[in-house]
Amino acid sequence: IHPLYLCPTIQPSCRPPDDHSPLTRKEFIRFLLATTTKSELRCQGLNFSGADLSRLDLRYINFKMANLSGANLSHANLSGANLERADLSAACLDSANLQGVKMLCSNAEGASLRGCNFEDPAGVKANLEGANLKGVDMEGSQMTGINLRVATLKNAKLKNCNLRGATLAGTDLENCDLSGCDLQEANLRGSNVKGAIFEEMLTPLHMSQSVR
Repeated sequence: IHPLYLCPTIQPSCRPPDDHSPLTRKEFIRFLLATTTKSELRCQGLNFSGADLSRLDLRYINFKMANLSGANLSHANLSGANLERADLSAACLDSANLQGVKMLCSNAEGASLRGCNFEDPAGVKANLEGANLKGVDMEGSQMTGINLRVATLKNAKLKNCNLRGATLAGTDLENCDLSGCDLQEANLRGSNVKGAIFEEMLTPLHMSQSVR
């Protein structure tokens, strides 16, 4: 069901039921304004490809399996959002609030996540387990305690990221730039660090963190 049809204040004649074209910013904002801030919106499987959703309050929305490829989510508040198996390839999430976000098995290949905040003061850890993050740019992001287990970060840029206590077990970090990162108490057991750059580390990387 198209989300526009879920709200009685929006006429269902806006779109035919078989219209699968991407939702526009204008359409989505009309939907957001017609719902309470406590509503957990169901946007599962919807098409937001190329949409401008920048600076919007998208907290706790269910974007599971949604198409957000090429979307602009910069400065958006995605705290607690469900992006499991969502397509975020080539999307821009620069400076987005991703506290406690769920991105299990999502595809964010080639996306930009510079200066993002994944740290939830309530202690809810962001979960990106099994995500495809090939070639992403996450420079300067705050990722204390983040779960990146068995994720693919090949050729990714993680310069100056805070990865304290992060779970990177079994993660593919081949050719990943981790220069200037804080990896204190991070778990890199079984990770692939072939060609990875560990220059100017804030804390020394101990062998016990990376040995299988």
